[in-house]
Amino acid sequence: MADLPEQRERRSTSLRTRLLVLVLVPVVGLSVFASILVVHRFERVRAAQDAVHQVRAAVALDAVRARIAEEAIPLVSSVELLDLDTGGQAPGDGDALAADLRDLFGQATARTDATVAQATADPLARPQVLAATERLAAVRASWGAGDTASERETSNRQLFDKYRYLVDGLSEAVDAHLATAEVEGGGDTGLEHALADLRRTARATTLAGEEVPYYLGFLSAPAGAEGASRQPFLRSWAGFQIASEDITASGQARVRSGWTAALAEEPTQVVDRTLAAAVASGSHEPPSSAVLVSLSSAVVGRDDALRSVLDTAATQAVQAAETYRADAYRELVKYAGATGLLLLLSVGGTLSTSRSIGAPLDRLAAAARSISRGELVDVAVEGPPETRVVARGLGAAVASLRSVQAQAQAVADGAFDDEILRRPVGGPLGGVVHASVQQILGVMRDRELLQEEMAHQATHDALTTLPNRGEALARIDRALRRAHRTGERVGLLFLDLDQFKAVNDSLGHVAGDAVLRTVAHRLRQRVRGVDVVARLGGDEFVVLVEPVQDVEGLVEFGQALIDTVSAPVPLPGSAESQAVIGASVGVAVSRVGAGAGPAESGEAADTLLQEAHTAASRAKDAGRGRVEVYDDDLRQTLAAQAALEDGLRRALAEDELVLHYQPVTDLRTGLVGSVEALVRWQKPGEGLVPPGVFIPVAENSDLICDLGRWALRTSLAQLAQFDASGGPGAGLRVAVNVSGRHLRSPRLVDDVRCALEASGTAPDRLALEITETVMVEDDAAWARLEELRAIGVQIAIDDFGTGYTSFGQLARVPVDVLKIDRSFVDSEDPRTVELVRLVVGAARSFGLRVVAEGVEQVSQVRALQAVGCDTVQGYYFSRPVAADRLPAAVTGCHEVFEETCRLEPAG
Repeated sequence: MADLPEQRERRSTSLRTRLLVLVLVPVVGLSVFASILVVHRFERVRAAQDAVHQVRAAVALDAVRARIAEEAIPLVSSVELLDLDTGGQAPGDGDALAADLRDLFGQATARTDATVAQATADPLARPQVLAATERLAAVRASWGAGDTASERETSNRQLFDKYRYLVDGLSEAVDAHLATAEVEGGGDTGLEHALADLRRTARATTLAGEEVPYYLGFLSAPAGAEGASRQPFLRSWAGFQIASEDITASGQARVRSGWTAALAEEPTQVVDRTLAAAVASGSHEPPSSAVLVSLSSAVVGRDDALRSVLDTAATQAVQAAETYRADAYRELVKYAGATGLLLLLSVGGTLSTSRSIGAPLDRLAAAARSISRGELVDVAVEGPPETRVVARGLGAAVASLRSVQAQAQAVADGAFDDEILRRPVGGPLGGVVHASVQQILGVMRDRELLQEEMAHQATHDALTTLPNRGEALARIDRALRRAHRTGERVGLLFLDLDQFKAVNDSLGHVAGDAVLRTVAHRLRQRVRGVDVVARLGGDEFVVLVEPVQDVEGLVEFGQALIDTVSAPVPLPGSAESQAVIGASVGVAVSRVGAGAGPAESGEAADTLLQEAHTAASRAKDAGRGRVEVYDDDLRQTLAAQAALEDGLRRALAEDELVLHYQPVTDLRTGLVGSVEALVRWQKPGEGLVPPGVFIPVAENSDLICDLGRWALRTSLAQLAQFDASGGPGAGLRVAVNVSGRHLRSPRLVDDVRCALEASGTAPDRLALEITETVMVEDDAAWARLEELRAIGVQIAIDDFGTGYTSFGQLARVPVDVLKIDRSFVDSEDPRTVELVRLVVGAARSFGLRVVAEGVEQVSQVRALQAVGCDTVQGYYFSRPVAADRLPAAVTGCHEVFEETCRLEPAG
C-alpha cells in the first residue's frame, strides 16, 4: 500500500501522454494542410497584385504609343506631301500649310512629352518608356539629317518607318503586359473579359493610328509604286474596320457604348469619310492643303475620342484586377484566420486535454491551502467525479463563510438596508451568526435614529420644528452662493411679532407657545414651496425668498405675511379664548451678482440678516404692523449713525464730553437741593452737539454704558469739588440718568460703587433716574435696583405716566422719587391737572417724593403748588448750565422763587 500513490502518479502520467499523442497527430496534419492553403492563397494575392501592375503598365505604355502615333502624322505629312528640304529647320516657314503642320507637330510633341512624364511614374513601365523616349529623340533628331539635299530627303522619307517601328514596339510591349496580366489573373472571368476588351481597344487604336500615315505614304508614292504603297493603307484601313466591329460585337456594355459614341464624333467622321473616299476611288491625287490640315487636326480629335474609350477599358481592367486582388486578399485573410483559429483551438484543446486530469487536482489542492489560510477563494468543480464531489463540498463551505463575511462587511459599512442582511446563512453555525448580526443591526439602527434625531434637534427649533438660527444662517449662505453663480438676488424678510410679550404676561407661556406654533404653521402655509421659514428665537422669524424679481413684490409679500399672522389665534382649553397679535416686517435684498463672491462683495448671511433685522426695528419704531425695506436711505442713515458712534467713542477717549446741570427747586422754600446731570458733547470745531442727536445712537450700542459710567464718575467728582469750594453748590445731591442697557448690565452696581468710592460722596446724595418702561419690561432690573437702594442710592422713575406702571404697583416698586413727565405739566386740560393731583397724592401715600419736569411758566408753578407737588425743574427757574455757572444758577433759582411769591396769582 505504501507505493500506491506512486502507482497512481505513473498511471496519470501515462494517460496524459497518450491523450497528448492522440491530439497532436491530427493537429500536425491540420497544420500542414492549412499551411498549404495559406501559401496558395498568398501566391494568388501576389499574382493578383502583379496583374494590377501589368495592367497599369500596359495602360501607361499604350498612352505613350498613341501620342507618338499622333506626333508622326503632321511630321510625315510635311515630308511626304510637301517634299520640303528644311535643312534641319522647321518645315515650311513661308508656306501656310507648312506652318499649320508645324503648329500641329509642335502641339503633338507637347502632348507626347506630357504623356511620357506621366507614364514614367509607373515603376513597371518606366524602363520601357525611357527606352522609347530615347528612340523618339533619335527619330526627331534624324529629321532633316544629312549633308546633302538628297541625304536629307532620304532621311525625312524614312521618318514614317521609324515612327511605325517605334509604335509597333510599344504595341508589342502593351500586348506583352496584357498577356502577363491574363496569365497572372489565373482564370478570373471578370479580369479576362476586361483584359480582352482592353486588348481589342488597344489593337483598334493602334490600327487607327496607322491609317493616316499609310494614307499619306500612298499619296506621296512615286509613279509606278502606287499599288505597292496602297496595300499597307488598305490593310490598316480594313484592320481598323474589323477591330472596330469586334469591339462593338464582343466588348462589354461600357466599352461598346463608348466606342460607338467615339465613332459618331465629328473628328472621327471626318477621318473616316476621307479615308473611305480614298479607298473607294483609289485616287493617287493628294487632297487640297485645307483638307490635309483638317485631316491632321481631325486625327488628333479622333485619337482623343478613341483614347477615351481605351481609358474606359483600361479603367475596367484595373478595377477588375483590383477586384481580383481584393478577392484573393480576402480569401488569404479568411484562410489564414481560419487556419490560425483552428491551430489555436487545436493547441488549446491539446493543453486542455493534457491538463484535464492533473490540473483540477492541483487547483483543488491550491484552493484548499488558500482556505486554510483564511482566504475565501472560488473552488472550481471540475475533473473526475471524485474530484467534483470534494470540490462541491469545499465550495459549499466557502459560500457559507462568504455569506458571513458579506453580512459582517455590510454591518461595518453601515449598509443596514442591504438585502444580504436579510438572507439566512445555512447550517447551525450560520443560524447563530445570522441571529447575532440581526441583534447588532437593531442596536445600530437605534443609534442611527438617535443621531438623526439629535442632528434634527441641533438644526431645528423644538417648539415649531422650523429651522433654527444656525440652520437659517447656513441656508442664507447657500442661497447667497447660488445667487453669486446665477447673478440673481436673494430676499430676506424678518418678522418680529407685536404684542407677543403681552400674551405671555397676561395669558401665560403655554398660550405664548401655542401662538408661536400657530404663527409657524401659518407662515409655512403662506410661503412658496421653495421658500424657507425659520425661527431665530423668541418671537422672531425669517422667510428666505429666492430668486427675487423686484423689491415691490417683497413688500407686498411682507404685508401679506402680516395679514396672515395678525388673524386671531385660537388658544387651547377654550373655544372662545383667542390671542390677537401683529407683526412688523423688515425686508433686505442681497446685492450680490455674478462675478463677485459673497465674501468679495461684503455680502454674508449674518450681514443680510442684520439688515433685515434693522429694517424690522425701523418698522417697529414707525408704529408697528408695517413693512420697511433696508434701502439706500436707511443704509445712509446707519452709516451716519456709525460715523456718529465712532465720533462719540473718540469723544469719550479724548475727553470731549461735559456735564451740564439743571437745578431742582423746592416749591415750599425756593431752595435748590439737587441737580440733574445732563451729558453734553463739546465737539471741536462744531460746538455743542444736541443730546437728541448722539444719545439715541449711544443707546443703540454699548457706548451708552460707557457714557453712563463716565457721567457717574464725573458728576460725583464734581460734587466733591462743589463741597470743597463751599458756597451755593456745596451739599447738593445729583441725579444721573441710567439707560435700560446699562440697567440690564450686571456691572451697574459695581460701576456705582466705584464712582462713590472714587469721589468719597455719600450714597444718599446720588439718585439714578430710570425710565418707567425699562423697569416694567425687565424683571431682573428690580433686583438690581433693590441692591442699589440697599447701599443708600436713591432711585427715581423718569417720565412717569408714559409707561405701564399703575398706582397699585407703587407700593412695591423699588423707587424713591417720581418725576412727572413734561407732557402732564404742559397740558391745560383740567383732567390732566386732576391726574397730576392723583399722582402727587399717591406718591405721598407711599412715601415718595415728586419732581415735575418741564416747568416753563408761572401758571404751571401755581398749578403744581396747588396740587402739593414737592419740587420742580425747568426753564422757568434755570436752564441746564455748565459746572462753573451752577452756583450762580442755584442762587438765581431762589431769586426767581422769591419773585414768583411776590406776584399776585392770576385770576
